[in-house]
Amino acid sequence: MVNSATPQEQSLVPPPRVVGEDEDARLEEFGYTQKLDRSVGRIASFAIGFSTISATTAVFTGFAAGYLNAGSPFIWTLFLAIPVFLLWTLIAADVAAKIPLAGYAYQWTSRLNGSTFGWFTGYAALIGWVSGMTSLGYIFAGYLGSVFDWNLTQAQQIFIAIAVVAVCVLINAYRVRLATFINNIGVGLEIVVTVGVTLAIAIVMLVVPDNAQPFSSLFMGKSPDEATPYIFAWLAASLGPFFGLVGVEAVADVAEETKNARRVIPRTMFYAFAASCIIEFLMYLVYVLAIKDPAALEGSSAPIEEIISQQLGPVFARIVIAVALTNILVCLLSNVLVGTRLLYSLSRDNMMPASRALRHVAPKRKTPSTAVITLGVVSVLLLLSALISVQAFNYFLGIATLAFFTTYLLQTIGLLIAAVRGRIPAAEPGTFDLGRARIPVLIVSLVVFAAVEFALLFLPAFAGNGYVFGGIVALAVLWWLFVLRKRLATGQAGPRYAREHPDEETV
Repeated sequence: MVNSATPQEQSLVPPPRVVGEDEDARLEEFGYTQKLDRSVGRIASFAIGFSTISATTAVFTGFAAGYLNAGSPFIWTLFLAIPVFLLWTLIAADVAAKIPLAGYAYQWTSRLNGSTFGWFTGYAALIGWVSGMTSLGYIFAGYLGSVFDWNLTQAQQIFIAIAVVAVCVLINAYRVRLATFINNIGVGLEIVVTVGVTLAIAIVMLVVPDNAQPFSSLFMGKSPDEATPYIFAWLAASLGPFFGLVGVEAVADVAEETKNARRVIPRTMFYAFAASCIIEFLMYLVYVLAIKDPAALEGSSAPIEEIISQQLGPVFARIVIAVALTNILVCLLSNVLVGTRLLYSLSRDNMMPASRALRHVAPKRKTPSTAVITLGVVSVLLLLSALISVQAFNYFLGIATLAFFTTYLLQTIGLLIAAVRGRIPAAEPGTFDLGRARIPVLIVSLVVFAAVEFALLFLPAFAGNGYVFGGIVALAVLWWLFVLRKRLATGQAGPRYAREHPDEETV
């Protein structure tokens, strides 16, 4: 494909790789000096992707909303989510192999479509990560109370959530090696213990007569009220499965800390996605069929614990929930890790308020500690907002999903424009490449992502999310209008900033 970019535009993507050149040298071709700790190998890369998706967390967080909205057939909404996220995985793997930079949501569109486009895309992703980690902190607090049989008030649950967010922030602020080490342990526990318990419940259901719902129940659902058509209730129930697969591309955000990033990251994306889809579906299937007393779930704040208790007893249920808490914890840990790399990447190009402080990297620990702590403070403020309005938590999960799909939609539009103009870098030998399938995949994805975005904005169950998200986006517009636009026009921000202001980058 002929590349129609101007010389100035083409300078934003690196030249072809030189044989024997390492990843740090390639980073310099993008205009950055290697400052982060490139210590993430194949296993850690897979673990980051797997824990960010976190099938167990998805099931524990999305089961109640799905089952109470649409009954047992809600599990089939996962098969709406899988092809949607497969399309995004193909797209993300294709670009990650060519532009392996921290803060992918900003970097890809900024280098291929311009810094203004990159700003709004990166900002949407940043909102997604902050909303996601805030939701996870609150969910963790709720299940912790369940394990210890605490009757938590809203305020108590919020303060526990703040504490767990603070712990994850401090771990990430210390060093990426500690965060990935803990993450690897958590993923190991998730695969061995949580999946093992799911299989144990499945065996009990098969061995003990009349100990499970019939398979036909998976095709018999009802709306939560007579006014809502079932199709709308079923689609609304898909929020859990969709949220459960968000973050499949997260490992791209730690590209500058990944060894042999161009080859490793696309592969671990596909491995993490495939493993998560299989585990999540099996867990949904087993736990739905394992319901012995559907009425008990209607008033339960922890339906999975209730189901395990019905099958294996309350003591065993609490042990399982305690182990599952580690899965939620490492999911939160990974959210903090990848979210802060995006904030660091934006700040390195002087795109954020207080960029000078936010792009600071601790020289010994090689971690963007100021960005980590700042993201944690924002999450804590969001948690505290629920003390003023209980409705705040009704928006966090929906806003996270809406923000990510806005990111996917903007990325797809930008990449489609870049592909038509011949701006996508050529693939290096041995790396993942969509090749001729790129434009057809992008066109199909554009239609699919737009449909999901429309549903998240206009389905009755998500009423209000669009207004809240619109208000958040308005802040990005104001920052661009009154500050960022001038910075970009004068060369004081954007992908060339770090190269042209090396003294500023090292502060």
